[in-house]
Amino acid sequence: MAQTKRIGIRYIYDENWIGGSYYIQNLIRSLHCLPEKEQIQLYILAADEQVFQELKAVTGYPQLKFVCSKVHYNKIETFINKVSKKILKRKLIFKKIDLDWLFPLYDVPDNLKHIRNLVFWIPDLQEKHLPDFFSPEDLQYRHDSYEKMIALNHPIVFSSHAALNDFHTFYPHSKNEKKVLQFAVVHSDLEVRDINEVKAKYGIEVDYFISPNQFWQHKNQIAIIEATKILKEKGISVKIIFTGKEHDHRNPEYTNLLKQKVSEYQLENEIVFLGFIDRTDQLTLMKYAQAVIQPSLFEGWGTVVEDAKSLNQTLIVSDIAVHHEQLEGKGYFFAPSDYNALALKMVEVINNPTQKLKYDLDYAENIKRFASNLKLLTAH
Repeated sequence: MAQTKRIGIRYIYDENWIGGSYYIQNLIRSLHCLPEKEQIQLYILAADEQVFQELKAVTGYPQLKFVCSKVHYNKIETFINKVSKKILKRKLIFKKIDLDWLFPLYDVPDNLKHIRNLVFWIPDLQEKHLPDFFSPEDLQYRHDSYEKMIALNHPIVFSSHAALNDFHTFYPHSKNEKKVLQFAVVHSDLEVRDINEVKAKYGIEVDYFISPNQFWQHKNQIAIIEATKILKEKGISVKIIFTGKEHDHRNPEYTNLLKQKVSEYQLENEIVFLGFIDRTDQLTLMKYAQAVIQPSLFEGWGTVVEDAKSLNQTLIVSDIAVHHEQLEGKGYFFAPSDYNALALKMVEVINNPTQKLKYDLDYAENIKRFASNLKLLTAH
């Protein structure tokens, strides 16, 4: 039977939270693994046609249609609404976005309230664990947002069981339907890059560890700098590559402080900051690294970890609940504030290049499960 429900996906490309953009891109890419007759027609709610076309290009998914999130009123309609708001205190002309189901949402703007099936998304509740990393205004905004979700009583999707457990702890009064959608990444075109060319492009001449994260304080890059200092003092030389957008709106000086530490410790030859680089270059560097290091103090469902899993790459990760959920024991774990432990894990990887612990499960199954669970979600 043909699909009749107009299933909407809200998409915003934002380099300041690139993980959110990658989430939607991978969500759409995963649908390729469904049989053609089971693939879902998606209506992409985006700000403009260019954003949509770029999404269409990076996903390669044929069943996408554009829906503009900005409803357009012509001059006459605008004038009528301006007059009616003065006289009647309401618009006479109200144009609706024609969708039956929409995900992911953090709030419900007025032009979306008429949609019958709205689905909220909560990646994590970081602010409950690291409140000092948020302003009082941000803390209040997040709390108020969750209470509005609870009041509206639409379903909520969580990126991990860890996030769902947190929500149960902090908002036990919620009656919303709740689901966990553990996302997977899809990198079908990775083989197009040659590692030697990519290394030459960025001036990399030796073996290296990589930490591909945005420079937010909770990503805990300082742990890697401190571990590198410890190793250098012991006569062990390592190369560290950091990639990611070097800005934290909550702590604008964070990246500068990290670079000052590198200078203070005289680690300029050991540590390189590449900034926000081409995505395929980044994945290629990840694939051929000695290991990917993810030292975060907190995560929702880390894209970096999923990237490394899909590449069958070794991971050294902080010992937090969501990393255990993602890796199922297939990684090297350390307490995020124990820099000596991280240094030891790095040495363990260096000394056992052929026996490194890798995520060796069939990642294609993760992608299929993601696509199937998404389809189930849209059916409700």
